Amino acid sequence: MSYDTFIQLCVAIILFLTFLAIIIYAWATIKLWKESVKQTRLIMRPIVVITYDGGERKFKYINYGNTPAFNIKIDDLTLINTEGLRFDYIFPVEHILPQSTKISVENIKKKINDNVSDIDTFYLGALLPFSANRSFNVIIRYKNSENEEFKTEGVVGEGTFDFKKIEKIS
Repeated sequence: MSYDTFIQLCVAIILFLTFLAIIIYAWATIKLWKESVKQTRLIMRPIVVITYDGGERKFKYINYGNTPAFNIKIDDLTLINTEGLRFDYIFPVEHILPQSTKISVENIKKKINDNVSDIDTFYLGALLPFSANRSFNVIIRYKNSENEEFKTEGVVGEGTFDFKKIEKIS
């Protein structure tokens, strides 16, 4: 092997190793970029929960996220009392919940045997955590400012909300 061939072989090996290093660096950069986007989305999303304030005798939405939540809706709750009577509670849509705030849930409706009626917070009956001395499962659906849908599942008790699951739907 001549000296010129040896030099060309060394240059080819160095170029190949440089190319390999660039590919590995590009792959690592893309991976870091994706993780950065993921972390930014997690930081910049609403996290909506509901709790019962015994002092004010009201349910309240709380947005623990860093951005507002839109079109907040609790899935209808069905409670069955000891006599087997079925109560369906229908929560209204709250159109906006600013970040890091708490607002009262108003205009909850009660449905008994297909009769829907407005109820005052003092007449929520079995829905009140302290009156039945229990907690219940809720599913809260909401959107962020980019119209992505989220769902928070948890257990509501007096003054508490225990998370079960928070997930992005779309």
